[in-house]
Amino acid sequence: MLDQVKFMETLRAVADVARVSTTPLTKEEINEYFDGMELTEEQQELVYQYLLNPQTEEDLSREPEIVTEESDGEVEAGAKKAQESIFLKMYKEEIQEISGLTIPEVREAYIRLVDGDASVIESISDHWLVKVVDIAKEYEKHNVNMEDIIQEGNIGLILGLQNLLGTKQRIDVEEYLKESIQKAMEDFIDEMNIEDDWESTVVAKTTLIHEAKLALAEQLGKMPSVQELSDFTKISIEEIEDILKLSNEEGKQ
Repeated sequence: MLDQVKFMETLRAVADVARVSTTPLTKEEINEYFDGMELTEEQQELVYQYLLNPQTEEDLSREPEIVTEESDGEVEAGAKKAQESIFLKMYKEEIQEISGLTIPEVREAYIRLVDGDASVIESISDHWLVKVVDIAKEYEKHNVNMEDIIQEGNIGLILGLQNLLGTKQRIDVEEYLKESIQKAMEDFIDEMNIEDDWESTVVAKTTLIHEAKLALAEQLGKMPSVQELSDFTKISIEEIEDILKLSNEEGKQ
């Protein structure tokens, strides 16, 4: 069976490589990244589709079942979901083939886990994979990448199992693992929101500084100094210098 966490991390990393590469990746190059994972032919083909034929927003706009007079934000969300669907299809097919534990087996595995038997971690983890996907669906409204949410949930699951190992505590293991998964997912969403907020703030301040430069240049008859920009915008000199430096670097790319 695939190491799900390793597979998702690799898929995301290769997708990033494909996006910045000046030449398209070949199937041989893609296979090298997934060497040792023993993908089936169907799984390999899905990976190729995901990495070699990404759908653009323009492509999606021609698909009425995906995009119908949506806003830019909805189009972007549709693009993300279209790319996710290939991965999720393969992932769900993979985990559906796993034979889950019976109720008595689960109870026994939980007892052995808290008693310090690490050998049951894999079977409990496999048993929870479908549940992680179900829990991830609860966060779809946050417009986050589902494969990332599932990955974070799986990591939260493993951390929860490791935290319970050998504790000797008779607690509600099901509830503890669910909370561990949810916390990992919610922490990831919070992190993404903070990053989005930061990016929005930087864009707003960059626009403000640009407009201030134009206004002051007209008033003063010369390009304003950083100090004059700071006085006008109420943004610190250090932050203005950082934003101007960032803007110059992006302009050179």
